[in-house]
Amino acid sequence: MKKLIFLLIIHVTLFSCSESDDNNEVTNELNGTWNLVHVSCECKPVDLQPGEHIWTFDLNNNELDVLNNVTESQHTILETGTYNITFTSNTVTIQEIEYDYYFENGKLYLADEPESDGPLIEFVKE
Repeated sequence: MKKLIFLLIIHVTLFSCSESDDNNEVTNELNGTWNLVHVSCECKPVDLQPGEHIWTFDLNNNELDVLNNVTESQHTILETGTYNITFTSNTVTIQEIEYDYYFENGKLYLADEPESDGPLIEFVKE
């Protein structure tokens, strides 16, 4: 009987342990490098080519790196730099603006109330 209890304790101990912190990397489709290709809103729409404005989401460090290779200033586009972000399974907050994000046909969309003329931002994966 003691052996049975001992085996039961070992079994419970082994299978109740959580995974190591080393395996806690965020696996979210948002993670990675995206090319901004279109912005529409109440403002004049902006169309870009892949490589002109690159956003890299690093969800493990809650950061967004932006590389702006566009020579002409676009008022609706973030400047080159690193931005702190927060995210959930369907929103990402950048510079205190909460965007809904979703994926459609291999593209990423960030939306801030586009039904009220807020921006709808379209990306393609790098």
